[in-house]
Amino acid sequence: MKKISYGLGLICIALCAITLYDARALFAPYLIAALFSIYCMNSVRSLDIDRKAGKYRLLVFVSVVAALFITFANHALWLHPDLPDFKTPAFVRLCKLYLIFVLMSGTFTCVMSVLSYIVYCKDSLTIKIVEGRKHAWLFFVIPFVIISCIYLVIWYCCYYPGLVSLDTLDQIGQIFSGKYSNHQPFYHTLILGVFLNSGLNMFGNINMAVSFYVIFQVVFMAATFAFTVYNMAKLRLPAWICVVATMYYALMPFHIMYSFTVWKDVFFGAFVTLFIIFFVRIMNGIGISFLNYVGFSLCGPVICLIRSNGLFAYVFIFLSLILLARKNIKLILIMLATIIAAFIMKHNVLSMYNVTQPDTVESLSIPLQQIARVFYDGGDVAPDDMEMLSQIIDVSAIADNYDGNISDPIKEMIRDYGNEDFLSDNMKEYALVYLHMLARNPVTFVVAWVDSTCGYWNSGYNYWVWYWDVEPNTFGIARTVHSNGMLHFMDEYLWLFYNNRVLQVFTAIGFLVWILLALFAKNINDGNRCGIIATVPLLAILLSLFISSPVFSEFRYVYALYCSIPVIIAVSCTHSDNKGDLDNKEGNN
Repeated sequence: MKKISYGLGLICIALCAITLYDARALFAPYLIAALFSIYCMNSVRSLDIDRKAGKYRLLVFVSVVAALFITFANHALWLHPDLPDFKTPAFVRLCKLYLIFVLMSGTFTCVMSVLSYIVYCKDSLTIKIVEGRKHAWLFFVIPFVIISCIYLVIWYCCYYPGLVSLDTLDQIGQIFSGKYSNHQPFYHTLILGVFLNSGLNMFGNINMAVSFYVIFQVVFMAATFAFTVYNMAKLRLPAWICVVATMYYALMPFHIMYSFTVWKDVFFGAFVTLFIIFFVRIMNGIGISFLNYVGFSLCGPVICLIRSNGLFAYVFIFLSLILLARKNIKLILIMLATIIAAFIMKHNVLSMYNVTQPDTVESLSIPLQQIARVFYDGGDVAPDDMEMLSQIIDVSAIADNYDGNISDPIKEMIRDYGNEDFLSDNMKEYALVYLHMLARNPVTFVVAWVDSTCGYWNSGYNYWVWYWDVEPNTFGIARTVHSNGMLHFMDEYLWLFYNNRVLQVFTAIGFLVWILLALFAKNINDGNRCGIIATVPLLAILLSLFISSPVFSEFRYVYALYCSIPVIIAVSCTHSDNKGDLDNKEGNN
């Protein structure tokens, strides 16, 4: 019976992989997942697993849910299959059912195999720790020198004074005009303003002022990454893993390019990483307890204020901490005080200084996309709902402007030609319109949500990852290339990560999210509460994107995941007798 089950599993995985070759998403992550699942299937096939146990049934449930997600992520394959012109309705239905079955069964088998491997082969994903090492400080100094030198040389040779996008120009305009908006987080604009004004006072040149900020950011990011490697060493990981982590930070193009891109997402990624590190240090008794708590306390407000979804993510982390470490009163009080202070700073303080908040439609990206998709697909809209929608938008133009990847066209229709104030004043009525349309077009709403978020949880997609220039502006900021040879090398290096099928895996957001979820499952199975909570900040960021992402696959929105994944792997895959002791661990002086 086991041989038959094993053979059927291999067939399901193979058919699914072959089918996904034609998917819109990148194929390489699917292929890697399929090969790894076959390895996992081989590893667990000889084990005597109780299929009636509650744990096994839970794995089945999770695998079914995952299969549904991947099947819907590739809805184009089975909703609109490529069929001959002489097809009949019965043939179409049969083909659709076949494709759905292949995707569901193959994905289910893959996920079930990986989860079974994690649950029933616990020690296989554990990294053996080494004995305490002398001169651990070298694991900070050497990575810091390597990373900062690489970043600074590339910046000066190719991208001086820094990479400046439209969002950044908006912030610079606010700094010079004194009229602030929280659409681009106000507190990051203040930080940028301190460096720009200081640079202008010292050098009298806008490009020098921008470079003043960029140099600080490069050094700060290099220090953050070096601190990550140092703490991996303190967790007693083998030296070769610390070397790999250093090379990951030093050579991955997104880390290089983001280090001198003037975005709030860069600092956000760094502070999320530092927040996780200080938490891990506290729970594992690394370093001086007081300083760890200070670092933990300082990271919280930055996370809450420097990104619009930061406060939501922080509250989610706080609730998880209450569930898993309720006896650690010190951490709970720090986070509670941070939430209260951040809320006051984000609302009361900004209101006091007349800083405008983001408009209504900015927070309604996904609901607006779902409603627009109904018009795009020619769905069912009740006359009353049509009348309500016509109050805020030209419904006849929705289908022509809808883009499943990004919500900006629909939002701009409301901002520029619609009635946003009417929408703001009648939110309850429009919530009812949303529910009415959901009831009439459930599949369309699901498809619209999938198309708006799939980049964050499914494989990977060919979509821009980093910025590479200075937008035309009236401030006098202009890019200078000091080495054409270095620029040519960087252009080729960046091109590879966009076009090489193997290297594309490193920028495939969904693939890294799969790894994160596998680590999360391992931590749950191991009872590693430290690992669970360390993973929660990243899951909270992803959850916020599932609710309100304006773009289906924006790399910078999840840059924090790429910054912190080495420390997540470290805390999830190393064995420690203290991992579950979250309630009383205070750290060593």
